[in-house]
Amino acid sequence: MTEAGDLENSDNRAEVTAVEPPPCRSTEVDGPLPPEKDRTKFYIVIALTYTNFWMAASFSLQAPFFPREAELKGATPTQYGFVFSVFELVVIFMSPIYGKLIPRVTPKFLITCGVLVGGLASCAFGCLDYVPAGTWYITLAFIVRIIEGFGAASLMTASFTIVAATFPDSVATSFSLMETAFGLGLIVGPTIGGALYQAGGFVLPFVLVGGLLLVGCFLLLFLLPPTEGERPSGSRNFLKFMFDGGIISFTFSIITAMIFIGFNSATLEPHLRQFNLQPVVLGVIFIITGGIYALTTPIWGRIIDKGFNAIYINVGGSIMVCVGLLFIGPVPFFYFRPTLGTVIGSIVVISFGVSAKFVAAFVGSLKNTIRRGFPDNLATYGMVSALFSTASSTGAFIGPSVGGLLLDTVGYRMGTVVIFAIEVTFLVMLLTYVCISTFKKKKEDKETCEHEPLLTRSYTRRSYSYSSV
Repeated sequence: MTEAGDLENSDNRAEVTAVEPPPCRSTEVDGPLPPEKDRTKFYIVIALTYTNFWMAASFSLQAPFFPREAELKGATPTQYGFVFSVFELVVIFMSPIYGKLIPRVTPKFLITCGVLVGGLASCAFGCLDYVPAGTWYITLAFIVRIIEGFGAASLMTASFTIVAATFPDSVATSFSLMETAFGLGLIVGPTIGGALYQAGGFVLPFVLVGGLLLVGCFLLLFLLPPTEGERPSGSRNFLKFMFDGGIISFTFSIITAMIFIGFNSATLEPHLRQFNLQPVVLGVIFIITGGIYALTTPIWGRIIDKGFNAIYINVGGSIMVCVGLLFIGPVPFFYFRPTLGTVIGSIVVISFGVSAKFVAAFVGSLKNTIRRGFPDNLATYGMVSALFSTASSTGAFIGPSVGGLLLDTVGYRMGTVVIFAIEVTFLVMLLTYVCISTFKKKKEDKETCEHEPLLTRSYTRRSYSYSSV
């Protein structure tokens, strides 16, 4: 009886041992930015949303009054127009450099320095009011704007990297919060700038917003945790990163979205003159794109985090942009006159599409890169963040330039045809990538299914042999 009982207990213990699988990994995740508590993540969100909002506001606050002030100082429209666009050029060139530096200097150091530089540059721009008119004025405006671009590129690249590293399970939602903060800053910036300019002249808006950015430096220093990422042992294969259909598609998605935003910002007001609108109504129409973008990016982010494929969100967003572009003019082969309702409705549809494309492109790029075998660390996050910042600024630089040229040469309605053609070209490229990817996946699944019975039989024989022994 005793032997039988012992054998029975031994069998039970064996069954229990067999049921409990050994842990495949530790419950402690060694990530690049390992927040110990949810409260730490909350502090990170607060610091990043604050700095992104005020950086965007400092970038956009001078729009209502700087052209007039620059003309009084002897600057031509071409000169002060380039003062605006040189900011984007700096971001285009510096974002890849910052992305490569992130694993070496840490995102916390990079973002704090970027906010510091941006705040000081904003204050310095306000001091241009004391510079004599002529060459010195426009030269110093260029220099200060270039320095501000250095700070903005640092902030943007490091922000996206920190988000990707800190919130790996909800990267889309967290990224959309940063984009919402930046979008709100772009919307509110001109309003804040115009009000402060009216209250205290040219200096007050820049010094006040620059001071609020400098406050952001202290928030980042105290609220962001130490960032200890893996140091790369060798150079990362940037060509391997870029030479992929998914990455190329997502890059063009960002560029085309920003091309429309830049195009419309430069050409929409002349198109709306036919309706004889009051300035307040014009201002509300210009807020529509930024407002919808700020409100809907968290929604798209949540949808993607729930498991919806980012590439399909991107396709849907591009289709919405194409539909809106057909009616905003409308295109010349639509034989009806534009109305205020068709213009506003088209802007709403396009804005939904643009926000979908932005969120899906960033999250899709990150997931695509890691799925292709790149390490899940700060080096990879830096590459993806740099790509996003560079693509955004490229589109933002091309859009107004092409928009002004098209408005001068062919008019707004034909100009929308050109933008529509660019978007359709991108959509065809995106759909081609989706079809090729689906075909490859089905082929891989078929090959896996064909090999699986052999592997299963081999495993069964080995198990039986082991049991016999």
